[in-house]
Amino acid sequence: MPESTSLYQTIVFADIAGSTQLYENLGDARACDLVSKCLEEIARIARWHQGRVVKTVGDEVLCRFDEPDLAARAAIDMQETVAGDPDLSAAGVKLHIGLNYGAVIEEANDLYGDVVNVAAHMVGQAKAGQIITTKYSLDMMSADIGNAARMVDQAQIKGKQAAIAIFEIPWGQPEEITVVGTHSREMIDNPSVRDALLILDLQDQHVSVNYEQPVITMGRDASNRIVVNHPKVSRLHARVELCKGHFNITDQSTNGTYICPTNSDTVILRRDEDRLEGDGIIYLGKEAKPDAPHAIHYHVI
Repeated sequence: MPESTSLYQTIVFADIAGSTQLYENLGDARACDLVSKCLEEIARIARWHQGRVVKTVGDEVLCRFDEPDLAARAAIDMQETVAGDPDLSAAGVKLHIGLNYGAVIEEANDLYGDVVNVAAHMVGQAKAGQIITTKYSLDMMSADIGNAARMVDQAQIKGKQAAIAIFEIPWGQPEEITVVGTHSREMIDNPSVRDALLILDLQDQHVSVNYEQPVITMGRDASNRIVVNHPKVSRLHARVELCKGHFNITDQSTNGTYICPTNSDTVILRRDEDRLEGDGIIYLGKEAKPDAPHAIHYHVI
């Protein structure tokens, strides 16, 4: 029998979303070229971040990393590279990525065990463009990655008694950060959530956060729901979400988020979150006057 060893690794599954549709839309030759290019990019990025490709099966790549941070940064790089490639993005190519950290069994240049199985489940849970992981894996990562992540669901995995909390690691595509699973069920069952409404105003941008649109992001990148063009504003600066009938704002930036409630003291968020209540102004990156071009006025109804 082949000799087996046990070691701790972070397992990353990267899967091309909708590859079957790609072949139908573009034809075999063109689709094959794009899939091959995408798989080569995934492998290149894994190696760049000190990872190793274990195997490629169809349109899915299994990689391994010694450290969870290396795996997370590689996954972010994979998503951003695919999204930024003109050929791949024009064809609508996106990735599902799932990762998990723990003890694995290595045998005959392949990896086995519960950690690998859970990582495979994570990639199955991921939507196109998402990076999904477990709380245990997230706890092993540095604060700049862990603080930006958010819980999006709970999954019941065969053979495990308790449901596993699933977290999304954002990577600069704010519109892909969505509320699913547990949060959605709460909204269906809770009338206070269905009636909650937050209004955000920035010059000619007027945005509502409510039951129909429970999450919005703010930042310099054009893909944000509220775009703030200011040198102090990060690409993906902050997000606001409706959770259990309340509106929470989370800073994900370099320069912080300033919350100025009416008739109350300013709160400065740095990789932290706070609750929005009543009326006030949000400044991204730098506090200013109420009529400043980057002042976001809010009103909770």
